[in-house]
Amino acid sequence: MTIVWHCPMTAHDYAAAGRKVVLDRPDCPSCQKAMSFHGFYSRPLRFGGEILRLVVRRARCRACRVTHGLVPDFVGRLRLDAVEVIGDALEQMLTGTTGAVAAAGADVPYTTARDWRRRFLARAKTLTSGFLAAVVALGDLVGGVPVGDANAVLFAIGALAAADRRRSGATGSPWRIANRIVGGELLSANTDPPWIIA
Repeated sequence: MTIVWHCPMTAHDYAAAGRKVVLDRPDCPSCQKAMSFHGFYSRPLRFGGEILRLVVRRARCRACRVTHGLVPDFVGRLRLDAVEVIGDALEQMLTGTTGAVAAAGADVPYTTARDWRRRFLARAKTLTSGFLAAVVALGDLVGGVPVGDANAVLFAIGALAAADRRRSGATGSPWRIANRIVGGELLSANTDPPWIIA
């Protein structure tokens, strides 16, 4: 399993820091007991055509006997590309840019960008309702949601980012905030993302 945490660093700074990244010891998502750090693993991340090697910390819950990877919020579950890269390409495709142009801008194959769009639109209603519920849970009111799956989900992500920034003062792209809220499941096949308000 993974725990997505708010990372104030860029992907390049995180990769350069290696094992020196400092983060708070998390509580277990299942039993809420304090976890202990339990080693590292390495994973690639493609950012604008460049492959970065990330060192990801692991945490272990002694009570549940489960180990979790502690991934920064710019990493999507089972995705090679950074969330900001995926999000920028999605915004372009959902607002009228062709998939080929968006793929070229992200420096990924056209088929990759097409898969992002297909997966995102397949989950648009679920993501929209979940993000709008998270906005309300963060204490904001929502009104004037646009019609259409693509417009509604982009509106919901923007509203979520604004609400999160007002509540926590956290910075980062709206896509990183959205990815953190859904526990890295922004583009996964999972139809029930673990909505996390942290």
